[in-house]
Amino acid sequence: MSEPEPEPVDVGSEQWLVDAGRQLDPPQSDVERLTRSVIDSARKMSHSRATLATDIDRVIVTDRVLRRLLLIEVRRRMHRPVLRVVVDSEGGEVTAIHLGVVCWYDDELIELASRTRAVIADVFVGTLGADRGQRAAALVDIDWVDLDEKRHRDANTREN
Repeated sequence: MSEPEPEPVDVGSEQWLVDAGRQLDPPQSDVERLTRSVIDSARKMSHSRATLATDIDRVIVTDRVLRRLLLIEVRRRMHRPVLRVVVDSEGGEVTAIHLGVVCWYDDELIELASRTRAVIADVFVGTLGADRGQRAAALVDIDWVDLDEKRHRDANTREN
């Protein structure tokens, strides 16, 4: 009488792929091509930043810095998550600002928008100067991108 076949051991339908991948090294040419691609992409991203003029001669700010400051200050002072900040510019001057903010179901949106615009104006004046900052602050468009329930509000407020 012959011995019965051993039961196959199921190590997971994808485990063998993981194990095989660990044993393979990518060819050096693939690593070099990937490295060049990442470096080229980083260069393009760093060059694609728009520079914005300020009230002080020969001082410029990038739109990336302005977007980051807006995101931080609106979150910090308004206790609302900001999902989108877009700064449009032409010739170094801000032409439009689009802010996507989360609001709560019980928010008074007109009052909240007014307070949010005041925060944005403060950031603009502090970054671009009084003249350019006030002109840019008049171009703000706030979109309420989502509604959140009260139970999420408490958790989000603690995070900010």
